[in-house]
Amino acid sequence: MKSTTDLETNQILKYLNNEISEIDTIEIEELLKDEKNLRLFKECILADHYVQLSKKDFDDEKAYLLFKKHIQNKKPLPKPVKKRKTNYLRYAAVFVGLLIGITAFLNRDFFTKKDTTTLITLQKDNGNVEILKADELFKEIENKEGTTIAFQEKNKIVYENKNNDTSKEEISYNTLKIPYGKKFQLVLSDGTIVHLNAGSTLKFPSQFISGKIREVQLSGEAYFEVARNEKDPFIVSTNGIRTEVLGTKFNVSSYANDSFSEVVLVEGSVGIFKDKNRFDHKTDKILAPNQKASLSKSSQNLDISNVNTQHYIAWVDGILLFKNESFETVMKKLERHYDKKITINYSKIKSEKFTGRFDIEGIEDVLKTFKSNTFFNYTIRKNEIIINP
Repeated sequence: MKSTTDLETNQILKYLNNEISEIDTIEIEELLKDEKNLRLFKECILADHYVQLSKKDFDDEKAYLLFKKHIQNKKPLPKPVKKRKTNYLRYAAVFVGLLIGITAFLNRDFFTKKDTTTLITLQKDNGNVEILKADELFKEIENKEGTTIAFQEKNKIVYENKNNDTSKEEISYNTLKIPYGKKFQLVLSDGTIVHLNAGSTLKFPSQFISGKIREVQLSGEAYFEVARNEKDPFIVSTNGIRTEVLGTKFNVSSYANDSFSEVVLVEGSVGIFKDKNRFDHKTDKILAPNQKASLSKSSQNLDISNVNTQHYIAWVDGILLFKNESFETVMKKLERHYDKKITINYSKIKSEKFTGRFDIEGIEDVLKTFKSNTFFNYTIRKNEIIINP
């Protein structure tokens, strides 16, 4: 288990200067679980706050020196330290943040509402959220009791099989969230492999229990290679559609901003159903390989059709594959893949169909390819792309 380290003064300075990153914020949150770090941080916040408010004609250089002297009495100050050069209005904004921070500390609710939508996160059974870095060579994942239950190896987490401990009555869940622009692989405790696409969330048991249904909840898209277990069926639950299997390979897509949920079967067989807990062979539909079940979210109609499965699972290998898809649908997929907001101000083009295959190309190269066949203009502004006539 990772030991608690000391809070560094340069981390405090970054916070006071409003220059702290999301990852640094999460790191500080962990460090502040130690009472010594918490006490130092609160003292530094209060000292800086009162020094700055002590004069109407605020002298930022003198305030910095006083603050530096205060924290040097606590710990050595790393060199060099960038002096704060700002104006009074900026400090006024920082003061508000400091006061909010002090109040939040007293309620033990500090840093918990930071935006982590651009980071891969794992929420554990105790509610704590861990940031997962895709370049992490090796990291242990622990449960609320401090027991190691999984290991992260770069962009993959492998959960250990604890031999399906039947003495456990309550299932503990973890939730893995993948932001736009990233993908991740997960190996569940039963050996099931899950490839999660960009913008997806999976809630799953940290440990399956023998004799109980293996059930996970998906929002987004994932490709499942389910470990076979005839005694304990595996169920994927999404928005409106449920899939029950014994052991097979299939793709599920159910993004919140799509008008449909779909299941594409690659190998084996799966039962498709809705509005109940279990599959019924007499009333529900069974998919055969190379078939797709599509559920309209508006009409709730469930349609079965024959498809080329490669078109639906190419994303697992990092390939963007479009086959006679509307421009609007293509743009949604590009948003998720490249983590770019795309606004279409050209209603006529939304329904036009496009076909293409891309792998290492950037989003501008993709747009240029489409533009070579159909006329439209686009503007790129940082993380936003605007499509115009």
